[in-house]
Amino acid sequence: MARIEGRRPSRDDRRSRRTRRTLGEALLALMLEKRYDTITVQEIIDRANVGRSTFYSHFLDKEDLLQHEVADLVHRLTMHMDRSAGGNRIVPSIELFRHLHESRDLIRALVRGRAMDTVLKTMHAHLADHVRHRLVRRLPPGAEPALPLELVAHYVAGVILNLFDWWQEHDMRQTPEEIDAYFTQLCDPTLRATTGIEV
Repeated sequence: MARIEGRRPSRDDRRSRRTRRTLGEALLALMLEKRYDTITVQEIIDRANVGRSTFYSHFLDKEDLLQHEVADLVHRLTMHMDRSAGGNRIVPSIELFRHLHESRDLIRALVRGRAMDTVLKTMHAHLADHVRHRLVRRLPPGAEPALPLELVAHYVAGVILNLFDWWQEHDMRQTPEEIDAYFTQLCDPTLRATTGIEV
Protein backbone atom coordinates (compact mmCIF):
# COMPACT_ATOMS: atom_id res chain seq x y z
CA MET A 1 0.00 0.00 0.00
CA ALA A 2 2.74 2.46 -0.92
CA ARG A 3 1.26 4.13 -3.99
CA ILE A 4 -0.13 7.26 -2.40
CA GLU A 5 2.24 9.46 -4.40
CA GLY A 6 0.67 8.20 -7.61
CA ARG A 7 -2.78 9.60 -6.95
CA ARG A 8 -4.24 11.50 -9.84
CA PRO A 9 -4.23 15.26 -9.33
CA SER A 10 -7.53 16.93 -8.59
CA ARG A 11 -8.47 20.46 -7.71
CA ASP A 12 -8.31 21.07 -3.97
CA ASP A 13 -11.54 23.05 -3.89
CA ARG A 14 -14.50 22.65 -1.57
CA ARG A 15 -16.37 20.31 -3.91
CA SER A 16 -13.34 18.05 -4.35
CA ARG A 17 -12.77 17.85 -0.59
CA ARG A 18 -16.45 17.04 -0.04
CA THR A 19 -16.32 14.29 -2.67
CA ARG A 20 -13.21 12.75 -1.14
CA ARG A 21 -14.80 12.89 2.29
CA THR A 22 -17.97 11.24 0.99
CA LEU A 23 -15.99 8.44 -0.67
CA GLY A 24 -13.92 7.95 2.48
CA GLU A 25 -17.04 7.73 4.63
CA ALA A 26 -18.54 5.20 2.22
CA LEU A 27 -15.45 3.01 2.38
CA LEU A 28 -15.34 3.13 6.18
CA ALA A 29 -19.05 2.32 6.44
CA LEU A 30 -18.53 -0.73 4.22
CA MET A 31 -15.51 -1.78 6.27
CA LEU A 32 -17.73 -1.93 9.34
CA GLU A 33 -19.86 -4.46 7.47
CA LYS A 34 -17.29 -6.63 5.69
CA ARG A 35 -13.60 -7.25 5.11
CA TYR A 36 -11.70 -4.62 3.20
CA ASP A 37 -10.34 -7.09 0.65
CA THR A 38 -13.88 -8.08 -0.37
CA ILE A 39 -15.07 -4.50 -0.99
CA THR A 40 -15.27 -3.36 -4.61
CA VAL A 41 -15.04 0.11 -6.11
CA GLN A 42 -18.59 -0.35 -7.38
CA GLU A 43 -19.83 -0.87 -3.83
CA ILE A 44 -18.01 2.27 -2.70
CA ILE A 45 -19.45 4.48 -5.41
CA ASP A 46 -22.92 3.01 -4.91
CA ARG A 47 -22.73 3.79 -1.20
CA ALA A 48 -21.34 7.28 -1.86
CA ASN A 49 -23.83 7.88 -4.69
CA VAL A 50 -21.17 9.17 -7.09
CA GLY A 51 -20.19 8.13 -10.58
CA ARG A 52 -17.29 5.86 -11.47
CA SER A 53 -15.54 8.65 -13.38
CA THR A 54 -15.80 10.87 -10.29
CA PHE A 55 -14.15 8.20 -8.16
CA TYR A 56 -11.26 7.77 -10.60
CA SER A 57 -10.76 11.52 -10.92
CA HIS A 58 -9.76 11.49 -7.24
CA PHE A 59 -8.29 8.04 -6.56
CA LEU A 60 -6.47 5.33 -8.49
CA ASP A 61 -8.37 2.51 -6.76
CA LYS A 62 -9.84 1.52 -3.38
CA GLU A 63 -6.32 1.06 -1.96
CA ASP A 64 -5.50 4.66 -2.84
CA LEU A 65 -8.70 5.74 -1.08
CA LEU A 66 -7.79 3.74 2.02
CA GLN A 67 -4.30 5.28 2.02
CA HIS A 68 -5.91 8.71 1.92
CA GLU A 69 -7.94 7.89 5.04
CA VAL A 70 -4.90 6.47 6.82
CA ALA A 71 -2.74 9.45 5.84
CA ASP A 72 -5.43 11.81 7.14
CA LEU A 73 -5.48 10.05 10.53
CA VAL A 74 -1.68 10.11 10.79
CA HIS A 75 -1.60 13.77 9.69
CA ARG A 76 -4.03 14.73 12.46
CA LEU A 77 -1.97 12.81 15.01
CA THR A 78 1.20 14.53 13.80
CA MET A 79 -0.50 17.91 14.11
CA HIS A 80 -1.23 17.12 17.76
CA MET A 81 2.46 16.32 18.28
CA ASP A 82 3.59 19.46 16.50
CA ARG A 83 1.26 21.68 18.54
CA SER A 84 2.82 20.25 21.69
CA ALA A 85 6.40 20.67 20.43
CA GLY A 86 7.15 23.25 23.09
CA GLY A 87 5.90 21.14 25.97
CA ASN A 88 8.07 19.36 28.49
CA ARG A 89 6.89 15.84 27.80
CA ILE A 90 8.83 13.60 25.43
CA VAL A 91 5.61 12.74 23.64
CA PRO A 92 2.18 14.43 24.04
CA SER A 93 0.64 11.08 24.88
CA ILE A 94 -2.54 12.34 26.50
CA GLU A 95 -3.36 14.41 23.39
CA LEU A 96 -2.68 11.38 21.18
CA PHE A 97 -4.85 9.06 23.26
CA ARG A 98 -7.66 11.62 23.31
CA HIS A 99 -7.50 11.98 19.54
CA LEU A 100 -7.47 8.21 19.05
CA HIS A 101 -10.52 7.99 21.29
CA GLU A 102 -12.29 10.65 19.20
CA SER A 103 -11.35 8.66 16.06
CA ARG A 104 -12.68 5.35 17.39
CA ASP A 105 -15.28 4.95 14.60
CA LEU A 106 -12.52 5.17 11.98
CA ILE A 107 -10.34 2.81 14.00
CA ARG A 108 -13.19 0.33 14.43
CA ALA A 109 -13.67 0.33 10.65
CA LEU A 110 -9.96 -0.21 10.03
CA VAL A 111 -9.90 -3.09 12.50
CA ARG A 112 -13.07 -4.70 11.15
CA GLY A 113 -11.79 -4.26 7.60
CA ARG A 114 -8.44 -5.81 8.56
CA ALA A 115 -6.51 -2.73 7.45
CA MET A 116 -5.08 -1.74 10.83
CA ASP A 117 -1.57 -3.11 10.24
CA THR A 118 -0.88 -0.39 7.66
CA VAL A 119 -1.99 2.29 10.11
CA LEU A 120 0.16 0.96 12.95
CA LYS A 121 3.31 0.76 10.81
CA THR A 122 2.87 4.32 9.58
CA MET A 123 2.06 5.62 13.05
CA HIS A 124 5.07 3.85 14.55
CA ALA A 125 7.48 5.48 12.10
CA HIS A 126 6.07 8.96 12.75
CA LEU A 127 5.97 8.53 16.53
CA ALA A 128 9.50 7.11 16.77
CA ASP A 129 10.92 9.96 14.67
CA HIS A 130 9.07 12.52 16.79
CA VAL A 131 10.28 11.01 20.07
CA ARG A 132 13.90 10.78 18.86
CA HIS A 133 13.98 14.47 17.92
CA ARG A 134 12.55 15.48 21.29
CA LEU A 135 15.03 13.27 23.14
CA VAL A 136 17.92 14.91 21.27
CA ARG A 137 16.66 18.37 22.31
CA ARG A 138 16.20 17.34 25.94
CA LEU A 139 19.58 15.68 26.50
CA PRO A 140 22.02 17.88 28.44
CA PRO A 141 25.13 18.92 26.48
CA GLY A 142 27.72 16.15 26.50
CA ALA A 143 25.35 13.61 28.04
CA GLU A 144 25.74 10.02 26.83
CA PRO A 145 22.56 7.93 26.92
CA ALA A 146 22.89 4.33 28.09
CA LEU A 147 21.24 3.12 24.88
CA PRO A 148 21.07 4.55 21.34
CA LEU A 149 18.34 7.23 21.19
CA GLU A 150 16.92 5.64 18.06
CA LEU A 151 16.31 2.44 20.01
CA VAL A 152 14.78 4.30 22.95
CA ALA A 153 12.46 6.20 20.60
CA HIS A 154 11.48 2.95 18.88
CA TYR A 155 10.64 1.47 22.30
CA VAL A 156 8.55 4.48 23.42
CA ALA A 157 6.58 4.49 20.15
CA GLY A 158 6.04 0.75 20.52
CA VAL A 159 4.66 1.17 24.04
CA ILE A 160 2.16 3.77 22.80
CA LEU A 161 0.98 1.56 19.96
CA ASN A 162 0.85 -1.60 22.08
CA LEU A 163 -1.27 0.28 24.61
CA PHE A 164 -3.47 1.52 21.79
CA ASP A 165 -3.82 -2.01 20.41
CA TRP A 166 -4.74 -3.36 23.85
CA TRP A 167 -7.15 -0.46 24.37
CA GLN A 168 -9.09 -0.99 21.16
CA GLU A 169 -9.24 -4.75 21.82
CA HIS A 170 -11.01 -3.84 25.07
CA ASP A 171 -13.48 -1.57 23.21
CA MET A 172 -11.74 1.55 24.52
CA ARG A 173 -13.57 1.25 27.83
CA GLN A 174 -10.77 3.04 29.70
CA THR A 175 -10.51 6.82 29.47
CA PRO A 176 -7.62 8.45 27.61
CA GLU A 177 -6.39 9.68 30.97
CA GLU A 178 -6.24 6.13 32.33
CA ILE A 179 -4.34 4.90 29.27
CA ASP A 180 -1.94 7.83 29.57
CA ALA A 181 -1.28 6.88 33.20
CA TYR A 182 -0.45 3.33 32.05
CA PHE A 183 1.93 4.80 29.48
CA THR A 184 3.73 6.86 32.10
CA GLN A 185 4.10 3.87 34.42
CA LEU A 186 5.50 1.73 31.61
CA CYS A 187 7.85 4.25 30.03
CA ASP A 188 9.05 6.56 32.78
CA PRO A 189 11.40 4.05 34.50
CA THR A 190 12.99 3.07 31.17
CA LEU A 191 13.50 6.66 30.03
CA ARG A 192 15.01 7.65 33.38
CA ALA A 193 17.37 4.65 33.34
CA THR A 194 18.53 5.06 29.74
CA THR A 195 18.55 8.84 29.25
CA GLY A 196 17.91 10.47 32.63
CA ILE A 197 14.85 12.14 31.08
CA GLU A 198 11.31 11.89 32.45
CA VAL A 199 8.32 11.03 30.27
